[in-house]
Amino acid sequence: MAETTPRQFDSIREAFCAVHKCAPEAFERRVLWFGLYRHAWLPAHWMWWFERGYFGDDFGMIHAMGEARSEPELQRAIDDLENLKLVERSIRRGPLAIRVSGTRVIQLLQPLVPLLKPLPSSTELFHDRPSTPAGGAFARVGAATEAGPRGEGSALTVRKLRRLHADVVAGRDWHLALSDSGMDADRVETLLAEQSEGRSELVWLRRYLAEHRELDQLRTENDRLKKAVEALSNRR
Repeated sequence: MAETTPRQFDSIREAFCAVHKCAPEAFERRVLWFGLYRHAWLPAHWMWWFERGYFGDDFGMIHAMGEARSEPELQRAIDDLENLKLVERSIRRGPLAIRVSGTRVIQLLQPLVPLLKPLPSSTELFHDRPSTPAGGAFARVGAATEAGPRGEGSALTVRKLRRLHADVVAGRDWHLALSDSGMDADRVETLLAEQSEGRSELVWLRRYLAEHRELDQLRTENDRLKKAVEALSNRR
């Protein structure tokens, strides 16, 4: 008997709906309820009826996962979901963890990746690694067009940059946040140039760093001019 070739799909949404036999518009809701931490189901059901807007960001991230056409695109959307808990530091999303778990979403959607149609321009190579809530399920191991490793172009580096972004957005002193990141401004600037494409929060951080440096230069110049004026005044 001839073997049948498995059907391939254009996106994670299409693959999910075919496997789980649901309508495309049900994708976000199905993934949301599966992805919630188990202890969050009861309060989430109450909030679903009385405060549904609370899940707006979760729905946005899940929508991006549904549009993913490759493993890297899916991982990027999951990384964005993980970044939510850093940016929005509420009690409900933080200590109470009434939110979607990146690990549970990976368990649900990652098996669908082999069903996706290969992208003709895809050159990056990825391999699986053990899934953790903070680390995601995939890791970059190189690119077919590159001669060597891409510096610190890893999920860990992106998470460090996102944590720095979250600290700045939360109003923390820039120099303290930078010190805790273990990087200096020059290194952050280099990494942002490599990693900010397609990540709006890193684009914002890159612009913030540029403006912060410009402000530091203006302050330094202002201090120099004040000292020069004081020196002239003392000579009179």
